[in-house]
Amino acid sequence: MHRPTVRCWSAILLVIYMSGCTSWRAQTVAPERVLQDSHLVRKGVRVTALDGQRFEVDHPALRADTLIGTRDAAAIAVPLSQVRGLDVRRPSAGRTTLLVAGSLVGAAAATVAVACLIFCGMGD
Repeated sequence: MHRPTVRCWSAILLVIYMSGCTSWRAQTVAPERVLQDSHLVRKGVRVTALDGQRFEVDHPALRADTLIGTRDAAAIAVPLSQVRGLDVRRPSAGRTTLLVAGSLVGAAAATVAVACLIFCGMGD
């Protein structure tokens, strides 16, 4: 395998690992309560605005009646009166199980392929 191909696959696997164990979960309590729980919002929040627009906010905090944080590395301030709902990232047991199982199957297949190349190549 060429070096760029290995890097490409490594990058793809990294993205899968980073997103594989969590999923967005809609919160049923008021946005103010969600933002007051630092445990819930430590990985950021996904905002659904009154107009239906959805966007992610990193480092969210509540200041008076405004959600503040960063969006695409720029500061953002959204009045809570414009927020329909918030979603937070939560662990996903199903995704984690699939990710681990898939990784084990992939590692086993790679091991068999390498062993086959080594042993089949040695017999020539």
